[in-house]
Amino acid sequence: MWTWPLLMNGQVYPQWDFHFPLSNAAFISGSFGELRGSHFHSGVDFTTQGRTGLPMYAIDEGYVSRIAVSPVGFGKAIYINHPNGYTSVYAHCEWFSADIEKIVTDIQYQKKSFAIDESFTPGQMPVEKGQVIAFSGNSGSSGGPHLHFEIRETDAQKPINPHFFNLPVKDDVSPIIQAVSIYPLDANSLVNGKNTPLFLPATFHGGQYHLKGNPKITASGQIGVGIETIDYSNDSWRKCGVYSIQLQLDGKDWFRSQIDGFFFHQTRYLNSHIDYAGRRKNRNVIQKSFVDENNQLEFYTTTAERGKIFVQPGHNHHISYDVADANGNESHLAFNIEGLPGSKTPAVKAAPELLKISPDNPYFISLENYKAHFPANSFYTEVPAEFELLPNTGVGIGSHFRVLNEEIPIHNFFEVTLPIPDEAIGQTGLTGALVRNGKLSHAGGKIVGNNMLIRTREAGTYCLTTDVTPPSVRLVNVPSARNYSHRASIQLNLSDDFSGINTYECRINGEWALFEYDPKNRALTGYFKNLRIDKGSKHQLEVVVTDHTGNASTLNTEFIY
Repeated sequence: MWTWPLLMNGQVYPQWDFHFPLSNAAFISGSFGELRGSHFHSGVDFTTQGRTGLPMYAIDEGYVSRIAVSPVGFGKAIYINHPNGYTSVYAHCEWFSADIEKIVTDIQYQKKSFAIDESFTPGQMPVEKGQVIAFSGNSGSSGGPHLHFEIRETDAQKPINPHFFNLPVKDDVSPIIQAVSIYPLDANSLVNGKNTPLFLPATFHGGQYHLKGNPKITASGQIGVGIETIDYSNDSWRKCGVYSIQLQLDGKDWFRSQIDGFFFHQTRYLNSHIDYAGRRKNRNVIQKSFVDENNQLEFYTTTAERGKIFVQPGHNHHISYDVADANGNESHLAFNIEGLPGSKTPAVKAAPELLKISPDNPYFISLENYKAHFPANSFYTEVPAEFELLPNTGVGIGSHFRVLNEEIPIHNFFEVTLPIPDEAIGQTGLTGALVRNGKLSHAGGKIVGNNMLIRTREAGTYCLTTDVTPPSVRLVNVPSARNYSHRASIQLNLSDDFSGINTYECRINGEWALFEYDPKNRALTGYFKNLRIDKGSKHQLEVVVTDHTGNASTLNTEFIY
């Protein structure tokens, strides 16, 4: 059974005697360690019921140690170091408090940049427990108004589970087990007679979870299992992640994942923690209960087999799952796997077996000067070396270079080299592209000699293309006679049809002006309280925007304020 001493993991944490970061009721809409794209969620999300501008409070005394402002990621974020050795983080803010906002704006004008990342010393911005430090928002890559809240170990800047501090939120909802998958882990392993994963939905009745239809499962050789599970908290419909997954094999503790904390440099190992190919193909998010050889996450407890199961012929293996959230609510699922003898006749291969790439070593390949260069530790396990030159299908320039199977996760950045055909040398707007379903998406790259070098972490098919269309820049919600005297802001829309917005610069009357960029809404906004212009006169606005291939657009207009 899951217990608080296990949750605490032997570490004594201060119990919640802090000011809550919001004044509204505490509803969690995102949990610590939740699976997000290619990273684990580093905090908890508190819903603000679709509103922005709610006051946010320092949970304890300390000082502002860092402020970061970005159009993506955390958006506007504030970090407070506390005397107890922890740092609290408040992200996706709309504004900072007035005194902090002035400091931030001064730095932005000094650096002539909306995006900044500044550190501060203890005496510069001290804060008291319960002091308003900012207002909730939807900045950065936020998908809706909320507060992203973290507690980190200050020295290591390691996010840890805020529930360890006895976070004062109510949650008596047990996790939901949606399905399990069973994986043959080598070429000679079979699950229900096939060398392919078996996906089995789960259902709830009789107080626990069962596999739907009580299917008979047989296996031989080396297999692994995984589970699809989510959680909810009280009074919230938003899906959250679970805290721990415990697997027992024949009554023996076999595998456990328990997300107490993690370092940011480890977070991309999520792509090894899950069935990456299954997510790409079927949108199922299965958490594997076995550990790939090059998965370096530190929150697993396993036997020497690292969760892999060697099926014994004639043995009925009992598999048992216990899944828990951070408040101790549990769900259970059990099923059996019948062990069969392995096939005495080797499987007939329809094609010669491909060379395998080691996860530990660097790898380089060149096909008619189309090249791929992978550094060491690019993969989580051995992967087949699938590289191929394909004829142009009517999109892009030159041959298409297939770099591995797109269902293979790649941990480190690697380099793809595409030779530029003679007829394309010197073309304007030349860039790299990914080919999917006959369509191109921007992959970037830089020209070195007569080659395009693309730095990427994505398997797939690459080719050359051009982007010569400049971005679109236009004013929106324009008042009569362009008189903004009774407006709080001046707003523009930025868009680009391929490579995306790269840079923007705004000047009013020839001087740099602070405009905030929100790429998810294609919005560029100048708030008059930050524009540092005289009121009651005409002004000249110039906006210059570039895309990632260097195409530029300029908007010039007069306005009254």
